[in-house]
Amino acid sequence: MKLDIVPHPTFPGNLLSVGRDTIILLCCRTMSINVLEKGSELKRGDSVLSKNSQWIALFQQDGNFVVYRTEPMWASDTFGMDPTRLCMQGDCNLVMYNDEDKPRWHTNTSKGGCKTCVLSLTDEGQLVLKKDGQEIWNSDHDHGMK
Repeated sequence: MKLDIVPHPTFPGNLLSVGRDTIILLCCRTMSINVLEKGSELKRGDSVLSKNSQWIALFQQDGNFVVYRTEPMWASDTFGMDPTRLCMQGDCNLVMYNDEDKPRWHTNTSKGGCKTCVLSLTDEGQLVLKKDGQEIWNSDHDHGMK
């Protein structure tokens, strides 16, 4: 099953088409990427898409970062905690910050001296964080910290 993300004709958001079902995502900013690299960030409404386009990790308007296929499969459980951006820091720690730059959630993967740091969504629906090509965090094994 392939996910199709299309602009909604009248609402400033997107439709996520899943087979015969349609889920309306209430988001106003739309940026889908396949990886989040060191020094990059997601804002509410942005997403990471798996290479096979079967999975999407959406930074929702309520502040929750959620992996979907046909239903939610993993979540950061940060809804209502006011995070506004999800940052891949230079130290390989993935951190959610609010508008006052206070951390709200993180992967607890701060590692010094990394050349590359990449978050991706696998074709199996797992969020994987790699430092210099080596896996250091996986959403199947670790939920992250508030």
